[in-house]
Amino acid sequence: MKHTSTPSDLAGRYKEIAEDRQTSRDVNIEKDRESGIDINSLLSNDLLKDIQLTGHEDNVTKQLLAASHLMQKTGHLTLKPLLPLLLQIRGEPYSLKDHFPFSPFFRTRMPRKTLLKTGRQVSKSTSLASQGVLFSNCIPYFSTLYVTPLFEMIRRFSQNYVRPFIETSPVMSLFSGTTTINSVLQRSFKNRSQMIFSFASMDAERTRGISADKNVIDEVQDMDISFLPVIHETISASRDWGLIQYAGTPKTLDNTIETLWLDSSMAEWLVKCKRCNYWNIPSTEYDLIKMIGPHHEGISEECPGVVCAKCRKPISPRPTHQGGTGRWVHRHPDKRWSFAGYHVPQIIMPMHYANSEKWEILVDKQKGKGNTPVNVFMNEVCGESYDSGSKLVTITDLRKAATLPWPREVEPAAKHASEYNYRVCSVDWGGGGVSKGKSDMAYQSYTSVAVLGYSSEGKIDVIYGYRSLHPHDHVREAKVILGIMNHFKCSHLVHDYTGAGTIRETIMSQAGLPQSNIIPIAYVGSARGNILNFKPSTELHPRAHFTMDKARSLNYTCQFIKSGAVRFFQYDYKNAGEKGLLHDFLNLIEDKSESAFGRDSYRILRDPAGPDDFAQAVNMGSMMLCHMTGNWPDLSQYEDIELGPDLGASITPNSIKDWEGM
Repeated sequence: MKHTSTPSDLAGRYKEIAEDRQTSRDVNIEKDRESGIDINSLLSNDLLKDIQLTGHEDNVTKQLLAASHLMQKTGHLTLKPLLPLLLQIRGEPYSLKDHFPFSPFFRTRMPRKTLLKTGRQVSKSTSLASQGVLFSNCIPYFSTLYVTPLFEMIRRFSQNYVRPFIETSPVMSLFSGTTTINSVLQRSFKNRSQMIFSFASMDAERTRGISADKNVIDEVQDMDISFLPVIHETISASRDWGLIQYAGTPKTLDNTIETLWLDSSMAEWLVKCKRCNYWNIPSTEYDLIKMIGPHHEGISEECPGVVCAKCRKPISPRPTHQGGTGRWVHRHPDKRWSFAGYHVPQIIMPMHYANSEKWEILVDKQKGKGNTPVNVFMNEVCGESYDSGSKLVTITDLRKAATLPWPREVEPAAKHASEYNYRVCSVDWGGGGVSKGKSDMAYQSYTSVAVLGYSSEGKIDVIYGYRSLHPHDHVREAKVILGIMNHFKCSHLVHDYTGAGTIRETIMSQAGLPQSNIIPIAYVGSARGNILNFKPSTELHPRAHFTMDKARSLNYTCQFIKSGAVRFFQYDYKNAGEKGLLHDFLNLIEDKSESAFGRDSYRILRDPAGPDDFAQAVNMGSMMLCHMTGNWPDLSQYEDIELGPDLGASITPNSIKDWEGM
């Protein structure tokens, strides 16, 4: 996999792809009718002259036979024409006319894995249910396993969504009968296909022994990610299929659904403005918030609530064959047929953007009315993962900071080392210890290395990063780090002087690294005065070292990252199994508590779900570079903050008497 580009590059990639000519395959998909099939028109088609009809078929049967024959003859790539014939919703033929973002779910060619990351109330469950019933009745002996975290969730899905599609179908007699099963946890069909329903709240043991062709994991945001491999064993024996589908509404950035999303093709429903030709990307990373227009009584299909982020004119998210300009564009097109991910926020759905009452509710939620927290708006309206302040940095912050034009590889990075007057190698030693009794790498502590340089622009650049997977081989780690220092011509080694750090330092000193070039750092709790304090050698502590305020220093470093004062090599996330080093920053959590004495205690903790070693290495290195150069980034400059002439002129020094008189 190629290294991920910067956000600006990715926005360009989205828009570049959107402007490409559509393939004939895509054109066929877009031209599929959604309003049912006119039997007379079909039977007059030359392609249907060889259709085998007895003359005794009723009208519905004729439609089904004609539709099936036409699809076979023309190579249609979607089952959408069958929807109005087979399914009903609220007494009307079911179609995707107002649910167009879900069209990929009905293609005859399906990716091995699919993800729907959606807001609430966008017809996600309806689409999953209709697809399940349709596929089950189009493919004999096809078995689908549906799993949710809780029993009530799967009961509601089976009873409220799947059951009505079966019982109200115009061709129900073709679906089921006296010999088929129609219970909450299992529904079978005359063609020997079946839909099985289960749940996995505490574990996935209940799914063992089930054999399926497709897994559908709904409300996956509430599912323990470690359960998924167990569930997916149910499709291991599927000869022709082995499909996996995930769906849910995101929560936090370290949630299961966000992990899956980052591994997917990350498709967004782009909408082109007909007035200014700007391609709007309905993601909070790009244009989503700006696409939310003001509420007014005239909101309708002709005057939708969603607007162009650039010119602020109304835009229609409908696809081109419905008169709009919307279409799916995959951030990672190479994953389109292996793991397709689709993001569906409320603002692209007609039920929201063309309804004045619902748009008013949406806008009010954005404003926080009804005590709607920001995270609820982001999750349920925008369909976006969001951390409500507990994490020091976000994925978006990290992507924006990963602006250096080389990957996290030794040779490309070393070519730029000479551009920096100051270069340090910063190390956070790992001990290999585990948390929660887990043996997975995410729960372990490994030695991490960051090579940092101070640029001529006054920025701190993280040139290179490395994680050792040999936590107990002290000699080997010391040798590797000395090699890195030599390769990048680092002047100093900065390292945490706790635990096994003293052993590694001794080894490197014995190897010839002068102690004057080694800067040991010991983290301390809240410290008065400077963030860094030099501690000379004493009888009790014969090694001179620095102490560093852990909470304050990490806050400074993370703010430098968000402000652009700290930059990184290219964003190094690959997949859930290879999250890279930058994601270590996502495991830093703020913790504020009250002590027994009534004082506030502020700490930075590690999320036990993942490592923070590289973040600690970057933190020590960036603080020490600031100390060595005497230059601390001016955050007001980066954030464009100034006092202003009026306020500045009004501020005068106050004496104690001035305060006493107030």
